[in-house]
Amino acid sequence: MKKYLGIFILLSVLFAACSDDSNTDNEGGKEYDYTKILNDYVDNTVVATYAVMKDNSKLLLKSAEDFLTSGSQTDLNAACDNWKATRKPWESSEAFLFGPASFKNLDPLLDSWPLDQTQLDNVLASNQELTADYVRNSLGSGLRGFHTIEYLIFRDGSPRSASAITNREKQYLAAVTEVLRDDCTTLWALWAGVKAGTEEAEILENIEVSVATSYAEEFKNAGKAGSRYLSQTSAVEEIIQGMIDIAAEVGSQKIAGPVKSQNVLDVESWFSWNSLTDFTNNVRSIENSYINGYNGSTPGSSLSAFVKANDPTIDAEVKAKIAAAVTAINNIPAPFRNSLNNTEKTSAAIAAMSDLEDVLTKKVLPLVVD
Repeated sequence: MKKYLGIFILLSVLFAACSDDSNTDNEGGKEYDYTKILNDYVDNTVVATYAVMKDNSKLLLKSAEDFLTSGSQTDLNAACDNWKATRKPWESSEAFLFGPASFKNLDPLLDSWPLDQTQLDNVLASNQELTADYVRNSLGSGLRGFHTIEYLIFRDGSPRSASAITNREKQYLAAVTEVLRDDCTTLWALWAGVKAGTEEAEILENIEVSVATSYAEEFKNAGKAGSRYLSQTSAVEEIIQGMIDIAAEVGSQKIAGPVKSQNVLDVESWFSWNSLTDFTNNVRSIENSYINGYNGSTPGSSLSAFVKANDPTIDAEVKAKIAAAVTAINNIPAPFRNSLNNTEKTSAAIAAMSDLEDVLTKKVLPLVVD
């Protein structure tokens, strides 16, 4: 009887060991718990970025409404400044366009390009009352968001002359800016959750958006019941793939696309001449995702620390490629729309983005998935 009991205990121990192995992630053949990385990435990078965008979008709306009332150049200039301040965290979020930005269609609603300028002018020429509800429910993504606002308030990289802006344009500006504020609030709330009784909760109630379980909790609980991520590894892979995707987009589309076509209308943010700043902030979104933070690193766990623990040379290379990409983009003479034929500088920036994409794809990603 004791012999059979000993065999039973031995088998139980072996079974438990196998079960434990099946529920752990793999770091170069070693067990690794990504919990802290996922938690700090969500709190210090994703939610922190969207919180800044949400708060700045409120200031943008106020300045647009002030301009609607006053028609003053001062209020228009404030709207231009607040547009740039709101756009910075948006462009700094493009390494994590997965999750709510994707499945709630908020990416195109906020940032479709190119602008449908012909249809936009038709809207202005119509007799339709230009309200936020009309913009939200009746106009497509090419007639709302950042670039519609940009077209209404900027020309040739500067604020428009306030006296040249029609009453219809002012009405459209106030309406489309309210919708952008709502979309920014929605994106933040879907990640962070929202407390009853807050200004954000009231905004969401007015547009009939409900938030149940926050995406932050689902992402942090990767590998557990209730999360669409079957393992922590798949969540970390999502982070890295988001970094790879925006590196590829900046190099092969945002820069190389207009350079190839030599068409200024293909240049994103050309009314404001904000293109190079946009591209730089896209690279910052990669950096923020890697080092854990929004404006510089924040205390906590990071993908960088994980990579450095596995191979310090890869970590150093990633950081060097990020710095090189920022330098190469900023070496393109501003505005980008006037530098499409500057082959030397644009080619260097495209190559730098490709190098960054390569190190993320070929060296960082395999540390997690291999």
